[in-house]
Amino acid sequence: MKSGDALRYAFTGLALLVFGFLAVGGQIESQILGVVILALVLWSLYPNRHLESSLFIIALIALFEAKIDLQEFILGLFSTYGGSGIWIIISGFVLAKGMEVSGLGKRIALVIVTSVGCKPRNIILAVAIASFAIAPLSPSTTAKAFIILPICIGLVEAFGVEKGASRFGAAVMLMAMAANNICSTAFLTATIPNPISADYIATSVGLHLDWWEWFRMAFPLTIPLLAASYLLVIWMFKPEVSASKETYDKVCKIREGLGPLTRREKLVAVVFGVSLVLWITERYNPFNAGLISLLLSLVLFLPQTRVMEVGKFGSSVPWGSIVLFAASMFLAKAVARYKALDLVTEGLFKTLGLSQQPVYLFIVGTVVVAMMLHLVFTSTTVYATVMVPVVIGLTRFYGINPLLTALPVVVLAPIAVILPVNTIPNIIFHTEGWFTEKQIIAYGMMLSLVSVAIVLLLGVPYWQMLGLI
Repeated sequence: MKSGDALRYAFTGLALLVFGFLAVGGQIESQILGVVILALVLWSLYPNRHLESSLFIIALIALFEAKIDLQEFILGLFSTYGGSGIWIIISGFVLAKGMEVSGLGKRIALVIVTSVGCKPRNIILAVAIASFAIAPLSPSTTAKAFIILPICIGLVEAFGVEKGASRFGAAVMLMAMAANNICSTAFLTATIPNPISADYIATSVGLHLDWWEWFRMAFPLTIPLLAASYLLVIWMFKPEVSASKETYDKVCKIREGLGPLTRREKLVAVVFGVSLVLWITERYNPFNAGLISLLLSLVLFLPQTRVMEVGKFGSSVPWGSIVLFAASMFLAKAVARYKALDLVTEGLFKTLGLSQQPVYLFIVGTVVVAMMLHLVFTSTTVYATVMVPVVIGLTRFYGINPLLTALPVVVLAPIAVILPVNTIPNIIFHTEGWFTEKQIIAYGMMLSLVSVAIVLLLGVPYWQMLGLI
């Protein structure tokens, strides 16, 4: 047995013991706390088993809740899975597959990237803009990474640079990786942690963020965050190459391979456009926008449209990610309803002596520490499930508006850029070999600290102006 596996099994065994201690004979809040600890370990240490572990977590919560009040459990089940949030995400996965199969997502990214000329800095900037353009197309950052990655490889190879030894190659790939994370903050449906965070805030603080309200809250901050990531990457990894006619011809050839816009691409664009309008106007619609958009997305499976086939789709769907989202939403509802993490946050608050800290130092310290804790998570979904309620609890114990720390942490939750293992897209970009671990850590640490500064200095005043805080 490898030492890594032994350590993983040891942590799993310890988590099971703690869970058993909290669950047997304990109150509902202790039982849910036990589930949180078990979920944190299973989801972090077994990323390839999200489907099985998530179903197990859902079953445990259902068992504990149904045992104390069956009617309350049924109502909670409907409030979690009857709302539009989860169905918007599921329809987003269907539409994302349609974007991939039809080639529309790749076309959007390629057109943007090849429209800015062949100067190395322009190409790096275009990668950031392309990532921004495809951000709302899918709730899966992994799917978006696979759209942009081959484009980035083609652009870098057009300059004939050596893999692992080129600052330009590292800059392009790090920009693509960072932009994939950063741009996901702008849209509620752009990554799974966003609706989980929104649900925590609605349940715990009473601020309801639908698609439009989330966009209004997060989108303006995404622009300076993306700009900072670009300026930082070209400063740390100044391109050592320059444009030439040969590289220009190669980039043009990449774009020429697209061909004319197809009927399938047009159909996917229309379905996505209508679905997006439904999500944006959700608060004004008398019907469930998520279910309607899911029904609309099923048009892509009709024999007449010939965009996707049910059999091929079923085998390629990231069921683990979908069930992980469902389990995280269910767990978030239970944590908020029974205040399961209050005991943990109260202990942290007293142990760290946070009541003695000035307000500004408490806010800055909480957000910085929360950002750095990305180091111990391998999933932003798990991070949001655990960190958002902890931050809300700590701030509530301090005696100030929880949104002063919760909103910054929520916006920063998808920005996990310090280690290759922080997210699956990070791993995807890193394994291509264009940048080293040392480079991603240096860039990620700098970008994380700059991101915290931007969100606190610009975000908090902006949210106060909107009346959110």
